[in-house]
Amino acid sequence: MSKQKGKYDLKEDFISRLSEKKQHWIALAILFLLPLILYSAIFLGGKQFLGNDVLQWRAGSESVVEHIEEHNEHPLWATNMFSGMPSYVVHNPSSPYNVDTFIKKIGGDTHPLPYFWILLGGAYCFFVVMGMRPFSSALGATLIGFTTYLPIIIEAGHYSKFITFAFIPWMFVGYYLISRSDKKWLGFFTFALAVTLLLRGNHPQVTYYFLYLLGFWWIYDSWLFYQKAEIKDWLQRTGIAFGSGILAILCSIDLYWRLLEYAQYSTRGGSTLDTSQAGGLSLEYAFSWSQGVGELLTLIIPGLYGGSSGEAYWGPKSFTSGPHYFGAIAFVLALIGLIHYRKKIKYLFFGVGSLTMLFSLGYHFPLLNEFMFNYMPYFNKFRTPEMWLIVTVFCYSVLAVFGIEALISLAKNAKTSLNDLLIPLGVAIGIGVIFTLGSSALLSFEKPGEFNQYAQQLAQQNNVSPDNQRVQQGVSNYINTKLKPKRKEIASNDATRYLILVLIAGGLIVAFVQRKISKGYLLLGLLLLTAYDMLRIDARYVNEKRMVSDTFDAERMIQQRQQPVDTFILENINSNEGYPYRVFPLMRNPFNNAIPAYFYPTIGGYTGAKLAHYQDMVDQLLMKGQSGINHPILDMLNVKYVTAKQRLPFNGYSEVYNEEGQRVYRNEDVLPKAFFVDSIKTVSTPQQAVDLMQPTTGFNPASTAIVETKNAVTASEDTTSSVAVTSYKANSIELKTSTQEKDFLVLSEVFYPAGWTATIDGEATEIYKTNFILRGLEIPAGKHTIRMTFKPASNVWGSRIAWFGHIILWISGIGLLVFNFGWIGSNNEQQEDQSSKE
Repeated sequence: MSKQKGKYDLKEDFISRLSEKKQHWIALAILFLLPLILYSAIFLGGKQFLGNDVLQWRAGSESVVEHIEEHNEHPLWATNMFSGMPSYVVHNPSSPYNVDTFIKKIGGDTHPLPYFWILLGGAYCFFVVMGMRPFSSALGATLIGFTTYLPIIIEAGHYSKFITFAFIPWMFVGYYLISRSDKKWLGFFTFALAVTLLLRGNHPQVTYYFLYLLGFWWIYDSWLFYQKAEIKDWLQRTGIAFGSGILAILCSIDLYWRLLEYAQYSTRGGSTLDTSQAGGLSLEYAFSWSQGVGELLTLIIPGLYGGSSGEAYWGPKSFTSGPHYFGAIAFVLALIGLIHYRKKIKYLFFGVGSLTMLFSLGYHFPLLNEFMFNYMPYFNKFRTPEMWLIVTVFCYSVLAVFGIEALISLAKNAKTSLNDLLIPLGVAIGIGVIFTLGSSALLSFEKPGEFNQYAQQLAQQNNVSPDNQRVQQGVSNYINTKLKPKRKEIASNDATRYLILVLIAGGLIVAFVQRKISKGYLLLGLLLLTAYDMLRIDARYVNEKRMVSDTFDAERMIQQRQQPVDTFILENINSNEGYPYRVFPLMRNPFNNAIPAYFYPTIGGYTGAKLAHYQDMVDQLLMKGQSGINHPILDMLNVKYVTAKQRLPFNGYSEVYNEEGQRVYRNEDVLPKAFFVDSIKTVSTPQQAVDLMQPTTGFNPASTAIVETKNAVTASEDTTSSVAVTSYKANSIELKTSTQEKDFLVLSEVFYPAGWTATIDGEATEIYKTNFILRGLEIPAGKHTIRMTFKPASNVWGSRIAWFGHIILWISGIGLLVFNFGWIGSNNEQQEDQSSKE
């Protein structure tokens, strides 16, 4: 070992003596194997995940799938959920072919493995282009790719979230190449392709969150280039990045134009009755699943708050599937990176990671988050603040890799002493000691409001007050003897585990800085220790018992859930007039379950963003009245059957099925798909319509229509008027009418102005918002043919522009390839000519 100018030459070993190319291959081989270890049941055992959200998605898509199979076209409208809605949030039409098209075909039943490899490969390339060593890059990729949040969302069936996240590192690869390298046009194509693919992943929330990191990085780089007086170069790079982003938006505009159009009418755009929301979710709803302040410690000690609700979770969220684990070794390295890494870019990642951590606190940090909710664009469109931690983990993973680079610099410096590691190692070890020895004293291990909840339950069972001394004592004993011991055990075990890992990592680091072990052994040791750390925690949330054979599919699993009541309804649901009636599946949590919608049209279902005025109808109109149901609403919604597990004392309903604890009631007052009314009441606001339709007003949809319009609309008591549904498809309806006078027709179909149009004998006519959620038409006297069609301009033009964008994208990719090969070929020719001259 030589010492020159205050620098040490680091001890060599067979790993560090390997060529950089071989080190890359070893690192990539490790990254390739890790998903196979975690998901061995998928790769070797013939298993697959079919999470609840996958089943809900497939059930909710059934009417769309049937329409495609029958008519060879995408209807864009789902008829089987919520009385009809745009299909954009459950089933989109095909987009132009791209890389992800082939991944889905090739990946087959091995999902999620292909996207794990894409994610890990992108994260690895991200660190490599930043100039990090192969094993350092692999460690960073392991942290990003195996945070516990990913196996949790995969098991739940949140595939779009995971797929979108898989392309995030590639976006930053492209940005880095544009902003900081000479390969700006390679960066252009990489950035455009990556952003296109992550946008096609169709999870705007993930994209939105990581735009914060991208935006702050651009601001940081702008300041950097300004300091270097290279503004012209930076403007050129910014223009390339901006153009690349625009191209990606063009390539995916078919998805997002439709979604943006739908958002203003969905619950994400706010209630149609509450004008104070200013186009977004309510604050209370948006801040559901806020991360607790103390719960942030689960980033490094995953079981400190009991793990998942299925384990012993006692944190402030109503329930959780598990923590966002960052890693014990990663925490040590991130502290070293923050303190000792010399480049200022560390403050960018630390700052954004810390900011998004504060965002994750939601209502636990209202000073910041209520301001952001009220003033930051689109911040109020998303819920589940804890999800911000995916950005935190990403940023802190970068800090951890910086920490490895800082360690190597420290080891080379002859002036380095153990005092330089005192703060990071002291903090990391100190936390482990404190919670290993003192977690019982520091933590309550009692869920907020838990005592009162159990006291209320026990008091109701015994018909006494919750303040009863025996009730209080019984609840206290139950919590202290049944709940807390398990919670304390999990916390103690994980705190001890954390401390052991930190001590091992600390030992490796100290030995390296003191030059007792070589660089290669340090890097490989930290990588393998990190992989062990992350995969062991991930394995808790990969439940092979919840996997099914890869011979199953979602459709088959849903069919296995068919109950006798479904069979009865299927046999009786058709109206014999060209359309099916609807069902109110009270028996199955109607507004949070799409399974019934697989079998027949329902007024319920499951989606994260239903139509706002439909949700308002459910909240303000449907679940009202003496019986708990506003029956005229069911009548006008064409609901013929109601399912239930218990007897329903509803007037006007006949029990037509009762077996195995399942009942079906037939609505004897159900209105047909289309019907004329005798009178009209016009209103100017949605709230006025709701007020006129309350159970106490005597509202009768068979005779009166409530129309939201400023126009003069008339109806007549024409007893000879008639209407027949001659064609009923998801995206088109045809009716024949006959009236002696001008009349008003109500259609039991959901009003949606962005795409539905109507004609009478080929002439366009206005569709009126009727009875708060339905469609109405003014019909002239005589015999007429009415056609209603659904052709949103967002779909027609969005698809054309997306194809145009893809053509430009692939031309730029081919041009880049040809240019590079041409440049390489010309260089080779020049070298051959030079050799012949020599």
